[in-house]
Amino acid sequence: MATHASVGHVQLLNCARSQATTISALQDFARKTENLIRLLQEPWCDRHVNPPSLPGFDTFSPTPMKLRCVTYLCHTSGLIASTTFTAEDSFLGTTITTPRNQKKFTLFNLYSPGRPEPLANILPTIKLPTDCILMGDLNAHHPWWQGLLAQTLRTSQASYMIANWLEDNNFHLQNQPGIPRHHPRNGGQPSTIDLCLSRGSMTQSILTLSIDHETTSDHSALIISLCLPSTIARILPHRYWRKADWGKFDDRIKSAGMDLSHLQGTNDTLRAITNITKLIQQAIDEAVPLKRSRQMEAPWWNHSLTLARQSAKRADRRAHLQPSDANREDSQYKRHKWSIMVRNAKTAYRIHQLKASSTRTVWKTI
Repeated sequence: MATHASVGHVQLLNCARSQATTISALQDFARKTENLIRLLQEPWCDRHVNPPSLPGFDTFSPTPMKLRCVTYLCHTSGLIASTTFTAEDSFLGTTITTPRNQKKFTLFNLYSPGRPEPLANILPTIKLPTDCILMGDLNAHHPWWQGLLAQTLRTSQASYMIANWLEDNNFHLQNQPGIPRHHPRNGGQPSTIDLCLSRGSMTQSILTLSIDHETTSDHSALIISLCLPSTIARILPHRYWRKADWGKFDDRIKSAGMDLSHLQGTNDTLRAITNITKLIQQAIDEAVPLKRSRQMEAPWWNHSLTLARQSAKRADRRAHLQPSDANREDSQYKRHKWSIMVRNAKTAYRIHQLKASSTRTVWKTI
């Protein structure tokens, strides 16, 4: 039997303990079928000191409460996961097995609170598997991933210890060095402290890494496209919006009797926003019928292509609505760039397929 492969997304974000950022990040992540695993650092926790649950996802954390990192894994991904490493409230290792045990690797979700010293002390205690991915906010500055350091940043002894440990254990840096991913709200120097590194065969399994700067946190999100054997695509239902019963929707909203006239302070407002969002979703479930969703995008597709396609479409609209030489040239440039990215993604996926094939299955792959 030939081994099939599909591509899923793994995303990392430091939420800076913001309720709005945490909830919006999880909701946006759950909407797309290609999203498999979501890693959060400094998530917002409710009054019981628990992180938000995400329907359809399993939750893994280093401690039951007062945690500083959490990993969400999609139920229908076909992946089997178990916690294999925890330390304090900030360091988590989850071993993930693909269907039929075709591949096993460990995904580390690491957050070094405020400075690199906690991580530098923990790393030597980790029993590393051959194949693993390490993602997290390391709070460490080093030329390896930072590039040329600004005068306001310095490489501490702990940062050197972290870099040496990673190098000694043959980790490969997936980030492009020197691109800032943390823009402090206090106006401090932007830095590169949110990282993705890989070891063993997982280095070849990571097809692309992209950055989403459009988050409500002061950290950018890291998104990797991960090629795994026989990963089952999630099927999310689409809705027949033209057949919606808006009268039933209106009745459901009114029946809740939600009173927003006595909100006091930020916490009450954020709690009200969460409750309104849940109520709207419940009303949609009752009033708008479902239909079977389309199949997942091509296995070589990744988030970078989505962003490039959106950029090309926006440029096309500008060129159509405001015809000028500059707009037409910008449209042609972005369309050409997107075409090249598609071609390169197809080539990379095809090469990965051929490398994963045996002498018996290579002809089926071709």
